[in-house]
Amino acid sequence: MNTQKKPPKKACAKCAQLQAELDKMKDLAGRAQADLQNAKDRMQREGEDIRKFALENTLLSLLPTIDNFQRAFDHLPEELSDNDWVKGVQAIEQDLVSKLSAMGLERIECKGETVDPDKHEVLQTGSGEEGIITDVVEDGYTFNGRLIRPAKVVVGDGDNN
Repeated sequence: MNTQKKPPKKACAKCAQLQAELDKMKDLAGRAQADLQNAKDRMQREGEDIRKFALENTLLSLLPTIDNFQRAFDHLPEELSDNDWVKGVQAIEQDLVSKLSAMGLERIECKGETVDPDKHEVLQTGSGEEGIITDVVEDGYTFNGRLIRPAKVVVGDGDNN
């Protein structure tokens, strides 16, 4: 004979209610834990991005200096091309550019390529193959793969005259 008594129906209903609440709390705790982990992951990614792109504004402020060096060298009188002082200034410019490149700055190569509105700002069109960059007015740059300044370009209009 079974001497155990069955719990009253009220107690069974209360157990079921408590079990349902327990299941609900377990679900909420699991969701909260997942949300916390997602927030930690997002904060870690954002922190990495901040560290990765912290120099972006500094580089943007240096780009006009690099442009000015390039303009000066493009218009260097022929009689000064072998001058030691000029060669020294060119070496300084090359050293600056190489150090910035090591930090993640890259010049966008674009002459002879198809224009891409995501990387190029078309200033004018001229004779040349349609949609192909014929001249670069101002170099564009990326920093760690992110565009920080589009290249300002001249694009062919299809008139090859």
